[in-house]
Amino acid sequence: MSRNTYIALAVAVIAAVAIFNLPRTPYQEPVAEESEEVSALDVKVDEAVAIIQSGEGAPMAAIGMLLDVLREDPNHEKALMWLGNFSMMSGQWDKAVDRFHQLSQLHPENEMYTLNKAQALLQTGDTTKALEVANEYINTYPDADRVKDLAEGL
Repeated sequence: MSRNTYIALAVAVIAAVAIFNLPRTPYQEPVAEESEEVSALDVKVDEAVAIIQSGEGAPMAAIGMLLDVLREDPNHEKALMWLGNFSMMSGQWDKAVDRFHQLSQLHPENEMYTLNKAQALLQTGDTTKALEVANEYINTYPDADRVKDLAEGL
């Protein structure tokens, strides 16, 4: 065999070994696993909400479950949001203001939290504070259409 044949054979073997060692699946970023405590809290919130929304079971026991979640994690977004929503549904406007105030502090970019806070303030009769909250949000997030609509209506 000639020298060129040996070189071609060596290149083919090296290429075959290289191809054989290539990964067989695409690269995926490692997914950060959530702690089991957070997952357990989310499951507890979902169970409580299901009880209330289905109308089966004791709604106050479900509210107690949501409050238990907040005892374990005082800033649990989902529990705060549902407690705020249920406070609004039941006409407990002061509690709704407190829940949505906390949420708007934790997640200032979330327009719904500020909108719900302003609407709850309106229901308590504090139109001035509701307008102030809406205008502060609009100054920070000028594209907040729903909050703008609320402020323009006041």
